[in-house]
Amino acid sequence: MAHYLALPRALFAVADYRRIWTIGLLTGITRWLELLALGIYAYDVTSSPEVVALLALLRMAPFVVFGFFIGALTDMIDRKRWLIAAIGMVLVSSGGMIVAAFSGFATIGLVAVATVISGIFWVTDMPLRRRLLVETIDHQFLTSASAFDAVTNYITRVIGPLIGGAAYQWFGIIGIFAFSTAVYLVCLLLALRLEKPVRSRAGGNAVTVPDDRPIPGNARHVAPTFQALTFAWKMFVPPAILLRNRQFMIILGITAVYNIWCFPLIAMVPVIAERDFGLSPVLVGALSACDGIGGTIGAVMVGMLATNRSLMTLYFLGPTCNLILLSCLAWFLSVEMATLALLCAGVAAACFSSTQYALVYHVAPPEMRGRATGLLSMFIGTGALGLYNTGFLFATFTSAHALTIMVAEGSAAILLLAVAWLAMPTRKTPAN
Repeated sequence: MAHYLALPRALFAVADYRRIWTIGLLTGITRWLELLALGIYAYDVTSSPEVVALLALLRMAPFVVFGFFIGALTDMIDRKRWLIAAIGMVLVSSGGMIVAAFSGFATIGLVAVATVISGIFWVTDMPLRRRLLVETIDHQFLTSASAFDAVTNYITRVIGPLIGGAAYQWFGIIGIFAFSTAVYLVCLLLALRLEKPVRSRAGGNAVTVPDDRPIPGNARHVAPTFQALTFAWKMFVPPAILLRNRQFMIILGITAVYNIWCFPLIAMVPVIAERDFGLSPVLVGALSACDGIGGTIGAVMVGMLATNRSLMTLYFLGPTCNLILLSCLAWFLSVEMATLALLCAGVAAACFSSTQYALVYHVAPPEMRGRATGLLSMFIGTGALGLYNTGFLFATFTSAHALTIMVAEGSAAILLLAVAWLAMPTRKTPAN
């Protein structure tokens, strides 16, 4: 136990780790605050579950469109500068929405644009912020530090909805974007104070330094062309070594199952809470926070008990248990069951998210980790398909029937992945 209590002290002794962790904490609160509050706003304005799902879909769509490109780019760029640029982008967006809200022009269309920009920012979290985070620490702390970061994320899933529900009820849409703007400003100042661009200890992030020696003959013209083609190849073509790795492909499949059939429940909490339970925005926020409470407990347990050898098992159990809990909620749709299901779903989701980055970091070769996380981001983006499917189901059927159909679809997919995993000749586990 003393080891686990000492771990945060060891991590926070590193100044850049403290800054990057704080950026994750503050932006995480804003992420879940906006997801809930803008969902409530959309349902209040349109009374349409499909519009609520559409906003969440727009937040996920950039993962599909930009995921691999951004991941590949982070293998070759100064990640500190790009983190600053990404935070600056959402700061300008939130500030612009304050002006629009004060002027009476905060329409669903403008909110949708701000949501897309926020989604682009969140695509950068894994390949930029999280990679910077793990590169500030020793490799031996990777699994525990990833779990600790997941604990932080789930804490934000408690705080964000609580603040979001209260802020929307008391201050409306202006209060939401005012809070976001203030948070992003603080994060920008923290990013500017990062001491130096962090380079991968494993050697996978070396930045090519131009060779000053003379280039003979026609090579002066050939070299830039070759470099451009190589850059384009790395930007847009997933490495074959990753696509041939069956364990990595199963990881991507499990990621898709979670994001298509498990995660959309969080986006539908405002619909279920208002349509089926008649709750106020504050109580909607409290119900949504149950997922974060369960996730915090689960992430702490993973951080204390998980080993590198158990990562894949925990990753698989996350969406599997989530689907079981969704089926329970479908059969007994009540405030009490929703509270219990969200708490337990948070624990299960923590098994999934706490091990996600560590798994990819172990499986992918060091020089391809950016592209591996880029591919992972694209599969996280399948949540856009899940949200479209969920919005259609909730608009067409009762909440209970919609949940039942989601469980049936997700169970078929997870069973196929289980068969593929068990059929692997040797299910290698990451080494320490």
